[in-house]
Amino acid sequence: MPANNHRKESLSRRKLLALSGATGAAALAGCFGGDDDSASDLIEEHDLDTVEVDYNENYEDEYDQAVPAGDVNPYNDDYLFNPYTPAWDSGDGGQEFTNEYLAVYNTSIGEFVPRVADDWEIDDDLTTTIYISEDYGWSDGSDITAHDFETEMRLAAYMGMGMQNFVDPDEGIYAEDDYTLVIEPEDEYSDLEDELWMNNWAETILQVSDAQFGQYIEAFEDAEDEDEMQSVRQDVLGFEPSWDEKLYSGPFVFVEANEQYADQVPNPEHPIAQDWEFYCRYGVYTDEEGAQAGEVDWVHNDPTIEDLPDIYDEPPVSFSGQSFAIIFGVEDEYIREYPEVRQAITYAIDLENVVEVAAPGTPVDEYSTGIDYGYVENFVHGDVLDAMPNYAPEDTDRAAELLEEVGFEQDDGEWLTPDGDTWTLNFPVGDWFETHSEIMSNNLAEFGIDMDYYVEEFATWEAETDANLDYDLTVHLNYGMARDYHPYSDLEEEFHNPDRGLFTERTGIVDEQVEVPEVGDPEGDMVTFDIEEELEAMATAQSEEELMDHSTNLAWVHNQLLPGATVFPWSEHYFVNAAEWDFDLETDDWLTSNRIAHYLLQNGLQAE
Repeated sequence: MPANNHRKESLSRRKLLALSGATGAAALAGCFGGDDDSASDLIEEHDLDTVEVDYNENYEDEYDQAVPAGDVNPYNDDYLFNPYTPAWDSGDGGQEFTNEYLAVYNTSIGEFVPRVADDWEIDDDLTTTIYISEDYGWSDGSDITAHDFETEMRLAAYMGMGMQNFVDPDEGIYAEDDYTLVIEPEDEYSDLEDELWMNNWAETILQVSDAQFGQYIEAFEDAEDEDEMQSVRQDVLGFEPSWDEKLYSGPFVFVEANEQYADQVPNPEHPIAQDWEFYCRYGVYTDEEGAQAGEVDWVHNDPTIEDLPDIYDEPPVSFSGQSFAIIFGVEDEYIREYPEVRQAITYAIDLENVVEVAAPGTPVDEYSTGIDYGYVENFVHGDVLDAMPNYAPEDTDRAAELLEEVGFEQDDGEWLTPDGDTWTLNFPVGDWFETHSEIMSNNLAEFGIDMDYYVEEFATWEAETDANLDYDLTVHLNYGMARDYHPYSDLEEEFHNPDRGLFTERTGIVDEQVEVPEVGDPEGDMVTFDIEEELEAMATAQSEEELMDHSTNLAWVHNQLLPGATVFPWSEHYFVNAAEWDFDLETDDWLTSNRIAHYLLQNGLQAE
């Protein structure tokens, strides 16, 4: 199977957000090979009217208030509800609450729970027929149909952020009628591993409607070459529906957004939420969000659950699909060329202390395998996990040995390169992670590495530093794919992500063919793995044992070569104050990928 089918050629979600600061749409145009004036003439002007929602305007007086995470704050049209618009940062309120899912993976029972999908059938060749419920409606009162999900899936694929690896968006996704959706994999992927196939479509979140985004599908169909395709992608990026123009498919709609707060009320067109009698208010932080809105006095409530029972101290998976990680750049030749140097840097940092200070109560990632720490044990053989080096505890002796192996020398407490020069590491960090990075920089300086460490405002850092890979090492959320609950999704993202992809042309820390000690034995003979072949084999594995074998191989490769060091899972899943609400802590419904939104839909919620 052609390796290029797995390459992600367009911008990732994180890259879209990163470019939203100083560079904006002009930078996006450059990244797509266009210029400021290269908008497609295939797209007509697309002005939207304010969406009229039939809601209770006295909600503040008549409804109780639930306070989820305060990380979505649309105001003054600065928060634009297009998942491909760089300025859009959905947070949980924007994504989980305002958009509905085809199905939801329930970690308690290990199955997908139907949501907008009534049911589905999967043929032997993986052709999938999905039957859409007729009960769900958009916030303007129009029906949600199979055409909406076709638009959602095809648009994501055209933008390189969907299931384009396995499905041709021109032919393989189509609405057979208003309530029947068909997905057909390409012939060479008709033997895809069953769970991986479902993970590509089952938890599709309906963020775009056919009414508002269907014209882009038509433009992609009409595009005659790759230049026109890129031009349409740029048009998609530039589409800017504001919070009061967007159609919402989920249980909540935004009805007020100003410089201090944004309010959501139950969607009157949602078959479950329409009967709720509470609303959500999102406040503006006084620091990072406050800096965008100007000085504000109102601060959101603390969403942390009080009196949490011991059984819920840790989630079963890292629901957010993110982890906090050290990310290595390619500017420094020693970091780029030698895994021993990357390992040495990691060993020289007291990662356990970083977690204790910056994220108390969070588990430390012991493996750094490229697979989400929350379920790595399900996909890597136990004896191999036990044999993996644990980079978390500080071990400066081992760090020194590794540097000396590649020719570094220490002179009066300072590490010199094999050429005898002072070794200076460029370590810029966004201010979200100032505490974490300061500890790391101090550890490396104490170890004898000259540090050029500085902190930038986060938007500036993402737009100028991170977007240009202008660092030797940095720290950031490592945006994994935990919501797909499959090691392929994690590892494919780890090796191919265009921001951080390990052997993309842009980053290129790891080759496609690599040599590592034999699996499970750090001191064993060197063996060769082809990363693309292992990914292909994992994607088409026909048994759990075969899947485990290939997943284990790639996890071992990642751990040995350490192209990036995961520090801890970044999981935030406590959103309701148990002291004030009748919240059933005995159910596992809230321990799902959709956190409190799924709990509300399964159980409702009432103030005590």
